[in-house]
Amino acid sequence: MSDAVMVPGARLHVERTGDGPPLLLISGGGGDADMYADVIPLLAGTFTVIAYDRRGNSRSPFTHPDAPIDPATQAGDAVAILDHYGLERACVFGNSSGAIIALEMVIGHPDRLLGAVVHEPPLVQLLPADSAERREIERLGRLGRDGHVMRAYAAFGGMTLPDPPRIFLSPSGQALIAAATHLVLAAGGLTRKITRREPDVMTRQLRNAELTMRRELPAFCFDYRPDLAALAATTAPWCPATGRDSAGKPYYAPAHLLSERLGVPCQEFPGGHVPFMRHPEEFTATLTKILEGFQP
Repeated sequence: MSDAVMVPGARLHVERTGDGPPLLLISGGGGDADMYADVIPLLAGTFTVIAYDRRGNSRSPFTHPDAPIDPATQAGDAVAILDHYGLERACVFGNSSGAIIALEMVIGHPDRLLGAVVHEPPLVQLLPADSAERREIERLGRLGRDGHVMRAYAAFGGMTLPDPPRIFLSPSGQALIAAATHLVLAAGGLTRKITRREPDVMTRQLRNAELTMRRELPAFCFDYRPDLAALAATTAPWCPATGRDSAGKPYYAPAHLLSERLGVPCQEFPGGHVPFMRHPEEFTATLTKILEGFQP
């Protein structure tokens, strides 16, 4: 079942399925509800699963072009979704920039949480200025800021893969991917005009690149800094988490830094940055076990 949920500045596309305790899934940069398509049917046997396209992404258009996209605003969107369904509290899983939104819910809306899993948040602003992880994100930011959005998006995609093809790693390869992407989007736009079909998942994600690289990356990775004192004092059960294949990636060290500073154990998921896509059964079992552990 899909619904439209109105929030200040945007209309959110929300999907709900299953029966049981509510579980809200929050996607990372460029993604949408369909990032979780492989695990929703598996989770729906235990939970009422709610997934959505974040503001400005895919099927959740802005209703005002200057609407804010900062983590606190987007945590408010998540709460608005719970309100829409009359849910007092829910479990939350957030991945990547979605993990930062989940973290902001832990800070600002602890009374709405049954528990939160903060999976690989790219909080590189917590790391030393000369760290390799921070420099990698800064390089992506420069590409996006200088107008090379699709090159930045190609590098971003390569960064999320545990063993990326060589073409994703070199500037010339990224430029080639960017050129091909522009052609694909142009051809897809023409085809949709003729067939009137809705964009597929990949097309939607490519069309999200501008928002991801030009606005969300700086807002989440550099402008935002979590309130560690509020995290230490929160009443909500939560944990950071990383994939067992993600060591060395920009989103691995920040989760472990949070764990060490706050004394909250960091949980391990299978695979790398998107285990729900690559290891759906193992991901479902791991997430279910963690969420069950939050219950008194």
